[in-house]
Amino acid sequence: MAAIAVETYVWTAQLDLPQPRNMLSAKFSIPFALATALMHGGASVPAFRPPALRDEAVRDLAARVTVREDAALTAQLPGLRPARLTVTLRDGSTHRAEVLTNRGDTEDPYAREDILAKFREMAAPVWGEAAAETLITAVEAVEEPGGLSRLLPLLAAPPRSAS
Repeated sequence: MAAIAVETYVWTAQLDLPQPRNMLSAKFSIPFALATALMHGGASVPAFRPPALRDEAVRDLAARVTVREDAALTAQLPGLRPARLTVTLRDGSTHRAEVLTNRGDTEDPYAREDILAKFREMAAPVWGEAAAETLITAVEAVEEPGGLSRLLPLLAAPPRSAS
């Protein structure tokens, strides 16, 4: 890719740090998040850890991402949170896409399966796969009689690293 241009609303346009120094700033960097997602096939936790922050291919691509506000997109707030993406390939061809809101917002919510997959991805390395599944079961039953009293002890137990 030769370049990626992101046009968006005012608040998101401020997230334009191409070379973040730590995991938190990387998560709030549109250039880095786009580059790492493209290079690694997703934006999982490892894609934002220190080794990924030093990945020269990701850093090179992030440096070719520009982010700017489009006043017409800002005018669509607060009901919509739009963005437009233009990818320019090395042969000069361009590809464009536009969204009206962020995935995961109330207007475009994640599917239950997506939420569970993300929970498993995050919880299993810390709690272990069996404990993660136990937590899912307990959360799903929290509104049943005694559900909260079954969940709370699971949350109070110290996490164990997955083996």
